[in-house]
Amino acid sequence: MMSQSSESDANSSRIWGPLCCNCGRSTTLAKSWTNENPGRRFFKCVVHGFVKWADEEKPYGWQKVSLLEARDEIKILRESLKAMNVTGSTALSHDLVNKHEEEKKKLESEVMAASEREKILRQFILLSWGGFIVVIAMILVMGKI
Repeated sequence: MMSQSSESDANSSRIWGPLCCNCGRSTTLAKSWTNENPGRRFFKCVVHGFVKWADEEKPYGWQKVSLLEARDEIKILRESLKAMNVTGSTALSHDLVNKHEEEKKKLESEVMAASEREKILRQFILLSWGGFIVVIAMILVMGKI
């Protein structure tokens, strides 16, 4: 019995329905993480910001301290995760650079080999044309004799 009455007392101090801002726009439910009101819910307008508290009671006592500690711990963890991502991406970028350099060297060697093949083929074509011209000249000379 006691828990039902205290539960209804706690619920009676909360606004659960939709709320509109003075400008007429609908609001969304947000959560405050300030030192004064950690974890406290409020209605927020996209244009004007804070409209009204959804939880009429301010956080106090050990709950407030716990919420502030949790907020600070989350902040530290986010910063360390961000630092790890930066470090990881730097290492990853070095790996990518090395991989691209190796690929560049491989492609450069393939280009050199292709250039050599092209040079040999040009010489072959030139010699073939020269031989063709000599053969045609001989046929023409033999035809005149």
